[in-house]
Amino acid sequence: MLSAMLGCLYAQDSTKQAPVSFTPKKGDFSGAILFGRGNFITSGLNVPVSPTLTATPSSSAPGGYIYNWNVGGTSPANNTIDVNDNNVTNIVGAEMRYFLTDQIALKLSGGGIVRNNPSYVNKPGFIVTDPVTGLPVTSNAAWLPAYNAIKADNQTDVNINIGAEKHFKTKYNKLSPYAGITIPIYYGRRSQYDPTIDDTKEPTDPMYIVDVGVRRAELVGYGLQTVAGVDYYLLEGFYFGFELKPVSFVYAYTTTRPAPGLPVQKADTQTLSFFSQTFLKIGFKF
Repeated sequence: MLSAMLGCLYAQDSTKQAPVSFTPKKGDFSGAILFGRGNFITSGLNVPVSPTLTATPSSSAPGGYIYNWNVGGTSPANNTIDVNDNNVTNIVGAEMRYFLTDQIALKLSGGGIVRNNPSYVNKPGFIVTDPVTGLPVTSNAAWLPAYNAIKADNQTDVNINIGAEKHFKTKYNKLSPYAGITIPIYYGRRSQYDPTIDDTKEPTDPMYIVDVGVRRAELVGYGLQTVAGVDYYLLEGFYFGFELKPVSFVYAYTTTRPAPGLPVQKADTQTLSFFSQTFLKIGFKF
């Protein structure tokens, strides 16, 4: 792809036509695909485990079982920034710009993912047994298999960046450097629910439902970032660009709830970075 771009550039520069400015003008739109490290904050979105019931021979445990249930203590981390793990081949979102003037543009970028896996309750099996021996009847008997429950596992990730840029004129008719600010907004949610009704223990033991409600972890983040970059127009409506964030501050917090009606656990983080989050852009002006 890079070779093709350089070929187009050489072909254009080899012509004898008078130079024409390819940079955007008032009223233009531009759209680009962003390549680089991911834009979603997902660290710290750990859904609490469901209550567990462990059999024990100890007579001190009520009913001969030990009940365990805890909420983890993991804080969020801004995993969109990593000095040792960036990949230019990774598509991380899209960007749109509208030029209010020849030099001032409004900017909107981001992406979103929503997954929804609904739950279905389990269904018990049926086996015909001999009334005398209690063993399963192996001939002329109807057996129904047990159907396990389908656990709900839902996921939402959203990243939105709103900002403005100032583009600077240069002596090169295809080059458009710029600087600006953006406000990043992050949202993430993980929720799980296990509708299993456990009736596999001794007949005298009561049945119990694994989850009394939805368990979930939720993340909200926002901040302020400076942006600097350059676009180079290979064709009149096609450009190739680089962008980084010289200064970036992001605050993010998570809330974790093990069941409806219970208190939430909150954890937060602040991330200050310099000259990070580099992006490669391939875009179009129209």
